[in-house]
Amino acid sequence: MWDWERASVPYQPIHRRRLLRRRVLTLLIAALVIIPYYLYHHQRAVEPVGARVFDQVVSTIAIRYFDRSYNGIAWRAAAERYRPLVVNAPTTQARYAALRSMISLLHDSHTAVYSPDDLQPRRDERRHEVFGMSPDASTDGPSIDWRTIKPGIGYLRIASFPDAMNDVLGWAMSDLARDRALILDLRGNPGGLVDSVDEVAGVFLPQGSLISSGTRRYHVFGPQEFRAMDDSGAHFSGRLVVLVDSQTRSGAESLARALQYYHRATLVGTRTAGKVLGVDAEMTLDDGGLLRVATLDMRDPSGQRLEGRGVKPDRTATVKTTLVYAIRLCDRG
Repeated sequence: MWDWERASVPYQPIHRRRLLRRRVLTLLIAALVIIPYYLYHHQRAVEPVGARVFDQVVSTIAIRYFDRSYNGIAWRAAAERYRPLVVNAPTTQARYAALRSMISLLHDSHTAVYSPDDLQPRRDERRHEVFGMSPDASTDGPSIDWRTIKPGIGYLRIASFPDAMNDVLGWAMSDLARDRALILDLRGNPGGLVDSVDEVAGVFLPQGSLISSGTRRYHVFGPQEFRAMDDSGAHFSGRLVVLVDSQTRSGAESLARALQYYHRATLVGTRTAGKVLGVDAEMTLDDGGLLRVATLDMRDPSGQRLEGRGVKPDRTATVKTTLVYAIRLCDRG
């Protein structure tokens, strides 16, 4: 009879050596992961906060910014001139003043930094509404207001494009649906979430209509397209007049331009701000500040870039005469 226990004895040293090799290999792999991780975080812990914030801002823009030429500047070389100003800044305010001066070299409307003091009163559920797509603007009061200003003529003011507009947009349009004409007021609108812009577009345009497109720095799969959505279930087919001004920005400009491009609306007012870029990179900085980076170069349905150009209205009107002019155009319809 075969003795399995004795037969296995010569193989036990081999088995032990294999176990030992596995354990040593496991420890080496763990060391290769843990030691660099520890050294990195130890270095960051002893590094001044100004240096950490500077590195976060410069490296994030270097990687995520939509334009690989950085609007014609040598980004890292230019940024290095600001390193001592940021790292050695005596106060947080001075640090962020230097960071803003550095970022201004890019000459774009959306890449921005906010100090912890800037963010303090805005840390609530309305942050997306406050920042919108144009980070240097804010709005007061309700995002949507509506009424009938004259028999048969409705008035809908959209002050910004926050998240979750479907319900209130549906309520507004249920009250205004019987009017034969509508004035959509986008004056002073700083923009907001792209989905909300597309939801409003779906009230006036067929679902799937191209509203805007954005090209990233690495665009292997082509531009990202943003199209009208009918999530609110509201539709308006009457005459439409859109009010714009020099403070109409970002997503509000994209919406106005799309309605103009499809000959769905008459634009009245003054040329818009020309601040139309997409932001989907937000980073909390080590000192509690916030960095936002423009990652999408936005275009209108025709492929035209609106950043730095804005939207030219069909009818130019002054601040005092814009609404009166719009009512007259509605009456003609």
